[in-house]
Amino acid sequence: MNYGEDKLISHLLLSLKNYNYETYKHSLRVAKLSFKIANMIHLSLNEQLSIYKGALLHDIGKTMIPINILSKPDKLTSTEYDLVKLHSSCGANMLEVLSPLMYLIPAVLYHHERLDGSGYPYGLKFIPLSAQIIAVCDSFDAMTNKRSYSYKKVKSFDEAIQDLKDCNNKYNQMLVSALEKVLKNNESVFLRKNNENNGIAI
Repeated sequence: MNYGEDKLISHLLLSLKNYNYETYKHSLRVAKLSFKIANMIHLSLNEQLSIYKGALLHDIGKTMIPINILSKPDKLTSTEYDLVKLHSSCGANMLEVLSPLMYLIPAVLYHHERLDGSGYPYGLKFIPLSAQIIAVCDSFDAMTNKRSYSYKKVKSFDEAIQDLKDCNNKYNQMLVSALEKVLKNNESVFLRKNNENNGIAI
């Protein structure tokens, strides 16, 4: 990571932290898991670092979403949900004008795409590996942590992994298995108890 890139990522993360601390913390957790999966499947160090940085910024576009929606204590309306879904495109647009970070655009833009074409923003079925890794970690973290606009119970790690396995048409199962191994190998680091579920990552 060169100095300019490092400073840009730091500034973007600070802006996210100041705008919505909950999303900032989520991004750190997703980045940590994504890096460990990338290591587990033996990607090169450069690829691991790129995926880590892409995961750190995967939700940076949420700084463009009204804070009253991100912090809403109740279930989102369909209109609010559609607005939140713009965050991946907004994040890609932000990186497009920051030339040192442009290579992270696929990870940010496509992390809500799904292998069966049911994701957004484009309904792709062929998705960059970086975005596939972030998608698995993003959804896992969404299911195992409380979030403002959630209304369902938090799931245990085992329940969340099973949900990802059950969605084998949406998520790369090699990556789900890698996540499961990461969690088992780092149980003391990742294990925590939660009481409510925010459901699918959006």
